[in-house]
Amino acid sequence: MANEAIPATPPPSVWSTLARFTRRYVLRYWVWFLAGLVFLLGTSWLAVQIPLELARGIDALRETGDLDAVRASAMKITWMGVVLIVVRTLSRVLFFTPGRLLEYRLRTDLFAHVITLQPSFFASHSAGDIINRASSDLQFVRAMVGFGILQVFNVVATVALTGQEMYRISPSLTALSLAPVLLSLILVQAGINRFFTLANQAQQQLGKVSDHLLASLQGVRTIQGFNAEGAFIERLRERDLNYTETNLKMAWVRTIIMPLLPIATTVSVYLLIAVGGPMAVAGKLSVGQIVAFVAYIGSLLFPLRGLGFMVTVFQRGFNSLERIDELLYAVAEQPEGPSPAAPPARLAAIELHDLKFAYPDAPDKPVLKGLTVTLPAGRILGVYGATGSGKSTLLRLLTRQRNPGPGQILLRGEDGQAVDLTAISLGEWRRRLAVVPQVPFLFSESIEQNIAMGDPDPARLTAAVRRAALEADLSALPEGLKTTVGERGIMLSGGQRQRAALARGLYRDFDLLVLDDVLSAVDQKTEQQLIHTLLELTAPGPDGRRPTVILVSHRLSALARADKVLVLQEGGLADFGGHEELLRRCPAYQEAWSEQQEHAAESNAVEVAP
Repeated sequence: MANEAIPATPPPSVWSTLARFTRRYVLRYWVWFLAGLVFLLGTSWLAVQIPLELARGIDALRETGDLDAVRASAMKITWMGVVLIVVRTLSRVLFFTPGRLLEYRLRTDLFAHVITLQPSFFASHSAGDIINRASSDLQFVRAMVGFGILQVFNVVATVALTGQEMYRISPSLTALSLAPVLLSLILVQAGINRFFTLANQAQQQLGKVSDHLLASLQGVRTIQGFNAEGAFIERLRERDLNYTETNLKMAWVRTIIMPLLPIATTVSVYLLIAVGGPMAVAGKLSVGQIVAFVAYIGSLLFPLRGLGFMVTVFQRGFNSLERIDELLYAVAEQPEGPSPAAPPARLAAIELHDLKFAYPDAPDKPVLKGLTVTLPAGRILGVYGATGSGKSTLLRLLTRQRNPGPGQILLRGEDGQAVDLTAISLGEWRRRLAVVPQVPFLFSESIEQNIAMGDPDPARLTAAVRRAALEADLSALPEGLKTTVGERGIMLSGGQRQRAALARGLYRDFDLLVLDDVLSAVDQKTEQQLIHTLLELTAPGPDGRRPTVILVSHRLSALARADKVLVLQEGGLADFGGHEELLRRCPAYQEAWSEQQEHAAESNAVEVAP
């Protein structure tokens, strides 16, 4: 039985994740960070020198009354303040810009990797959760790289330089005034840990809200058609209420812990005046030094207050980085290994050998049960079966949206050599394919962009539109090929969407065209026109090359022109042969043909009735 489970690997530690992230993304901007650090050190140095100059001016005024010295100090402080504003601004620009550049690169890499993953991955990850990781989680990582790194250097530089000056003025006053601040930091850290727990919970709840919104908007017509708006609004209300309650708890924690540091600073200033005042009176300290000490406590307030927020930023950043890593390094199913084989230059046949398959979520319920048949290439091959017989699953295996077991599907070339489908590079195999799914998906772009998929060529577009019988519909649309089809093609009818998706498949250069019930929404005349197109496609080209068409259809009138028809029944092979052969020997095919012919006759009788 085919097993699609991704090989289990032990999850990396947060430090190995951070180290890999740093090597791949952060270090490429080391020049920015180095320049930012230079200006940050300049900022911290000026922040220390300004109170010292203020102390000198005050002491000069008290001791000598020299107004010229006071004016010189005031002018020096003014210029130092102006320079401080400039270097502080530059330091922040130099630290924050890499965060934005990194966010852009990481989002691009994330998207480029996710769209290469196969359906088994998306079965276990909801679209809303993926979008949440690629948006809010990326913002937390950007904040960690920009604001977080800035704060680390800022706190270290400010505390080191300011603490050194305070200690030089008075070691005892330094210890006394910093004691309340250190105590408040312990309390703040406890609150931050609680805040972090709630933040993780809020991220998960936001993912559920995003997933519900996305699913509801995609299925809005179904919701409206069944008058189910109230039920979906109620589900959103429940999920949004949980998210809101968690955010309110976070607000309460923030409300409690944020004032602790300012209160501690006020207590420190009180202790400084209560103890330092008598020391100044006794001549152990100057008034200017007391003023400088007060200024230093104030200058420590911002980095120490930011210290708690900085820890939160890093904690949320680490958590978000781990969530992003789950997507960025998700293991793609790659049975072909690092050295894949090349597909046959010219395909002679597709061979199924005891093909069995069950989906991972129902391993005990096989969908395909030992199919063994050789499908000749360069022909129109029909696939017929009742609902649930395994038709779409077979196509998923042939196109490797799902991986078959080793040796179960072989591609035999005209040279007689056979290659296991799972040994071929997935990208190389898909370049040889054109797949039109049963449920067509159109992007909210123009019809032209939906067909060309970013590679427009006027001649190929015209040919694809003609072959897909879409010309008459385009002439009735306001802007023809330039008409925007809306979300999932909402501006088009079901048949138009199906034929636009068919034109997309016919636009490609392919060796194998896979059509999954694409004729279900077209009338009989259009069906015959499309069948004629398929017959043209399989005619030998100038180089003798003939593409293969696999057509799944419930309409046997469409399969009647196929060279061979594969009949599936409950996942097994019921029969394989030409239309006329199957009418003679296959009971399931005979019964379906009779029912459809009777239905067609009744429909014609109704149309001609007066």
